Amino acid sequence: MSEAFNFKVDVNQESLRKIAENLGQFKHHLARHLATAVNRTAKTVGVEAAQQLGKVVNFKLHSTNKHTSKTYTKAKVLKKAVIKKNNASPDSPQVTIKLWKGHAFPARWHEAMEYGKTRKGKRVRSGVRYKTNMGGGWTSVLDGFTVRSWGGNVYKREEGGRKLRKIFGKSPGDYFTQTSIGSDAARIAAERLPIEIKRRLREVTLAAEGKIKLRTSPELGTN
Repeated sequence: MSEAFNFKVDVNQESLRKIAENLGQFKHHLARHLATAVNRTAKTVGVEAAQQLGKVVNFKLHSTNKHTSKTYTKAKVLKKAVIKKNNASPDSPQVTIKLWKGHAFPARWHEAMEYGKTRKGKRVRSGVRYKTNMGGGWTSVLDGFTVRSWGGNVYKREEGGRKLRKIFGKSPGDYFTQTSIGSDAARIAAERLPIEIKRRLREVTLAAEGKIKLRTSPELGTN
């Protein structure tokens, strides 16, 4: 398994100094509050990246979910391509986010359908076509066919033999490479972290005034 894009969400030293000044009596809990802000930022980045990926990938999974106890959804499948490798902690207030290159999706997920021509009143199959990108063109597999009893997957017979080759579309890494999702995710992380830090400082201030109670976390203690 290889990575298409890999980056960290963390806090630089200048930000640390400014935050310590603003925390006042709470500054001895600085690392804990930073970890909370970093984890919140990482969650936002992961959601944004998956949503951007969803706007590009063309999936039609209704046929895949027929006669099966395991339900596939577009969101569930694409969420696995954006991985938060760790949680920030007081000892290490940083998170590494991996946009996983992954494995190619089955062509059947890409709205695959057989096509052909009518000759002398009979329908003759020419092959299978599928569309990997939203709003994109169709990819044709000449002499391809679908096998309903094998999950509706698309196959093509190897030239000069009886062996069947399963047809796949693109992998998550292909979409990450062809779009700006990776660089956008890094930009969103850089923009979002200061917002989450300010949000945390505001919560700490309100807690000091007795207006709210800070939530607790098994990993971070009071956060």
